[in-house]
Amino acid sequence: MSFVRKFVSIYRTDLKLLRRDPMLLYSVGMTLILLFVVRYFKVRMGMLYPLVALLVLVFIPMIFGMIPGFMMADEKEDKTIQALQVIPISSEAFLAYRLTWASLITAALTAVAPKILEIEVPRRGVLALVALFVLEVWIYGLLIVIFAESRMQALTVSKILGWLLMLPPAVKLLVVWRNLSTDWSKLTAFLPTYWTYRVFEGIALNDYGDFPVAVAVHLAWLVPLVVLFRRRVV
Repeated sequence: MSFVRKFVSIYRTDLKLLRRDPMLLYSVGMTLILLFVVRYFKVRMGMLYPLVALLVLVFIPMIFGMIPGFMMADEKEDKTIQALQVIPISSEAFLAYRLTWASLITAALTAVAPKILEIEVPRRGVLALVALFVLEVWIYGLLIVIFAESRMQALTVSKILGWLLMLPPAVKLLVVWRNLSTDWSKLTAFLPTYWTYRVFEGIALNDYGDFPVAVAVHLAWLVPLVVLFRRRVV
């Protein structure tokens, strides 16, 4: 079997999973609907709207990191992921194959989301968010496949991770809403989404000083996860 045919055989597995769970095909549409719904309430939210908009934006990499995470969890449960041992590609190449399409969709939706939400984000800011969100797609997908042994476990893991990764902007929203004297969101600085919020906050001020730190924190999560994937999954 040639190299190309081996990749085609993997894509056939993907198509079977998509047919089995049609909700995966609706993820883009559901994300767009969510963006339009939030924009509808823009005036009512007032000063809280930018933080709410960020909460919605954070959902994008979570949703499209979850999908390949579920697919890899399925393969892990069915033992088909062991095909990596006979296919002449590295585990990193397999991850790139599995997560590239999700990364591209995330980048495209991140680019159009500010226009839908009617928030001012310059091109440089969009590129910064795209870079961080693509890293989060990988982080979220890897967390699911590493810590879930089946699709059912993947659902539980994704819920826990979702609440955890939503914590920084959610806490910041509470701080602003209740006008608290202490910014409790700083306690979540170990999470990548905290630094995504910091970059998002700085975009309005044309301040990208937190971007290098944000990338470093994201990589500090991603690199160990890739190592764990090689040791525990492949």
